[in-house]
Amino acid sequence: MAILITGGTGLIGAELARTLVNRGEDVVLFDISPNYARISDIQDKVKVVQGNLAYCAEVFNVVKDNNIEGIHHMGSMLSVPSNANPWASFQVNVVGTMHVLEAARLFGVSKVIFTSSLTTYGLACPPVVTDETIQRPTTMYGCGKLYCEVLGMFYRNRFGLDFRAVRYASVVGPGVRTPGVAQWNAWMIEYPALGKPFECYVTPDTKNPVIYFKDAARSVDMLYQAAKERIKTINYNVAGVTPSRTAKELEQVVKKYVPEAQISYKPDPKVMDFYRSLRVDVFDDSRAREEWDWHPLYPDIEGVTVDIIEKLRVHPNVFGQKPQRNED
Repeated sequence: MAILITGGTGLIGAELARTLVNRGEDVVLFDISPNYARISDIQDKVKVVQGNLAYCAEVFNVVKDNNIEGIHHMGSMLSVPSNANPWASFQVNVVGTMHVLEAARLFGVSKVIFTSSLTTYGLACPPVVTDETIQRPTTMYGCGKLYCEVLGMFYRNRFGLDFRAVRYASVVGPGVRTPGVAQWNAWMIEYPALGKPFECYVTPDTKNPVIYFKDAARSVDMLYQAAKERIKTINYNVAGVTPSRTAKELEQVVKKYVPEAQISYKPDPKVMDFYRSLRVDVFDDSRAREEWDWHPLYPDIEGVTVDIIEKLRVHPNVFGQKPQRNED
């Protein structure tokens, strides 16, 4: 029996795959555009299947042909690409999740872990967000993620599928190329560590909850392993760095380790519109802590900064390229 990870060569998927391989699990990675550099240390220990979540036959085949017992469904179009092309986002994020759930139902998969997002909150969002805060997303990405949270709960209630989900705070980690409203957190560390100046596209007082990619991978692994009787909330907030830090505070931490860092600010009006609609000071994850003992290993921004710098220096072939940001 094997575990399938959709989006399996992404930042979080590859880290999760590494954890599972080291535990002795058989792992299958499904990805539309496999990043083999990111799994270079475990490539000979996993099976990689190239495929598109929007095509049901490709999803059904990877589940049927590989004796899959559990699925970590991480594959998706991210926030900025989803807003730019909402039609493609719907096919990948919403229809693709339906394909994953149907494959699980039809081929006897016992458990599906879905990765959702803080962006399922939004309109009139309070400073403290709990698992009971009303979800009114303002982005295509958030809309799709919220629909899939509820769709998974339907499959749980109607078909008995053991569906569970986490809502990540904004995930940060080294080597991410896809643009995003919160990617300034990682790039403010990464650019200076690579000797590049960084022009931050938010104001110095902007802040948002973030979780380090290692903790993001660890959270879904913990949720997968949690005893079924402990799972009550089903869809869980999962936070990392607490409390949230401003861009200026992060800049000060970066300059502690990279004194020559060149960091300036040129706020992007579209990004700042997003932060005006989603101003979250505390992303409360107490339900995850109570029900399956969640806690982050990287709860402060200094630990995240140090680890990203180390990753860039020790593994330049994986993380050392200059990140790119698309201009809207």
